Amino acid sequence: MADSLMKGHEYALAAVYYEKALFDQNQQVDTVISENFRLLTNTLLNQKIQCQKALRAFKDAWQTAQRFDLNEPNDTLQFKLRYEGALCGYLSQRYNEAYGQIQQTRFYIQDTALTASLDVLEILTLNELERWEESKVIFARYVSRNRLTIQVDNLYDFLKKKPKNPDKAQLLSFLVPGLGQIYAGYPKEGLVSAGLQALSLGFGVYHVLNKYYLISFFTGAGLFQTFYFGGARRASLMAEETNRKRKARNSQKIRALLVENEQKKER
Repeated sequence: MADSLMKGHEYALAAVYYEKALFDQNQQVDTVISENFRLLTNTLLNQKIQCQKALRAFKDAWQTAQRFDLNEPNDTLQFKLRYEGALCGYLSQRYNEAYGQIQQTRFYIQDTALTASLDVLEILTLNELERWEESKVIFARYVSRNRLTIQVDNLYDFLKKKPKNPDKAQLLSFLVPGLGQIYAGYPKEGLVSAGLQALSLGFGVYHVLNKYYLISFFTGAGLFQTFYFGGARRASLMAEETNRKRKARNSQKIRALLVENEQKKER
């Protein structure tokens, strides 16, 4: 039933039936040979994971992968289970757990013909953790192993650029209005911020000179304070946003090369 539902793309219902099959099997644990029990349990769990991945329920898939019985003497089967666990960790954005699973797999599986396929997942995971130098080492090994012509140093050239410091951006905005946004990589917004603060300050000064002190204080000074402190906070957020965009751009470039090469290997 579960297999038929899965073939018919009824993934949610298929996952329920796989769980039912697991429950039924657990009721017969005393009458089933331990090896067959382990193999069938892992097979059912893996099928359920495929359904959950098809539904993009990656967190659920990760939880299901934690139920694998890894006491599998066959290296090939054990590798598939451990790899699936690491992949689910990556897809569910549990990058530290995914990386830990990858390292455990390399420790328990000594067959380098199997563990070589971990390189792509490890590179992607390290990128998400912003451990770029380690990612570069693995990528260089991947390039060498697959005899690619990719210039790794050029690909990771972005490492020469220091990330924007949010605290520095905020401090610069306090010292010179708009300068923090310019430092963060948003010169137009920096100029707008500086202009708004200048206008609000000029508004306050104008009304002081004309003896409209209440308007000057409550309107001019209030606006200036809002733009001044708001601009500084905004500069800090913009520095973080610039770092996020750089990370996404760099990760996407590396990911695209990996996907392109893996697709060529499958042809």
